[in-house]
Amino acid sequence: MRFLLADDHAIVRSGLRQILEEEFPRCVIGEAATCPEVMARVKENEWDALILDVSMAGQNSLNILGDIKAARPRLPVIVLSMHGERQFVIRALKEGASAYLTKERAPEELFKAIRAVMAGKRYISDALAEQIADHLAIGGKQEPHEALSPREYEIFLLLARAKSVSDIAAELCLSVKTVSTYRSRVLEKMALHSNAELMQYALTRRLVDLAV
Repeated sequence: MRFLLADDHAIVRSGLRQILEEEFPRCVIGEAATCPEVMARVKENEWDALILDVSMAGQNSLNILGDIKAARPRLPVIVLSMHGERQFVIRALKEGASAYLTKERAPEELFKAIRAVMAGKRYISDALAEQIADHLAIGGKQEPHEALSPREYEIFLLLARAKSVSDIAAELCLSVKTVSTYRSRVLEKMALHSNAELMQYALTRRLVDLAV
């Protein structure tokens, strides 16, 4: 079996590599530490599964899930995250992930997830499934940020990290005018009026960490 491990912390990749090699002695393991590296490795080689961290080097890897699935439609993606909130789980599954695990549960559940996705199934832990079921049972509504397109969501997160429009334009290779247009759309869709409100919204829901 061939696994691609994507996490920006070398110690995490090392730990995952160790437990995978113990369970699958003949497996081949590749590594990536940034979103661009993930895309490069995905396009260069065939993998049986991609184990993908949500936050890598300050970027949200959920924003590249669509590109990953476009490049390798049959590649199962197991999202591994510190975040167990339902909005992360729902977004990951909508973007094409096959499984979602929190890092604290990874050692116990990773092998279950791998076997499930290799069989063409989806996998989330019982605790996460219960959280989503409870939300639906009480008539839970979609959060404003869940209505954003992948690009809008990406720019929303950058604005919420207090980055300027010009900085975002440079980082994403877009014009300042284009980023400004996206900013206006984000504010309108989320019924917010300023970057400060965006930051407060994101921090309250733990969508960003300004220390990153």
